[in-house]
Amino acid sequence: MIPAIPPIKGAPTPVSPATSSSGAGSSGGSTFSQTVGHLIDQLQQMDTAANTAEVKAAAGQGNVADAMIAATKASLATQVTVALTEKAVLAFTEIVNMQI
Repeated sequence: MIPAIPPIKGAPTPVSPATSSSGAGSSGGSTFSQTVGHLIDQLQQMDTAANTAEVKAAAGQGNVADAMIAATKASLATQVTVALTEKAVLAFTEIVNMQI
């Protein structure tokens, strides 16, 4: 059997529907906005960590490889966020344009 791949340290935690829902539709909007806000905060923290690692590496106090890894993680997280945002806007536009 093939062993499972271990999780990446510092990566955003996945959000499952079971943990993000707190009731039977009564607070669905606030839960969604809290989840999105939390994920945006994680993205911002990754970007800040990458910037800090880059400054340390440039000053000779940090490892260049660690700075490159942090920058790549932040870049990938930003790309995923942009792609998801575009999909959400497209879905919203399709819903708005539906004829009843």
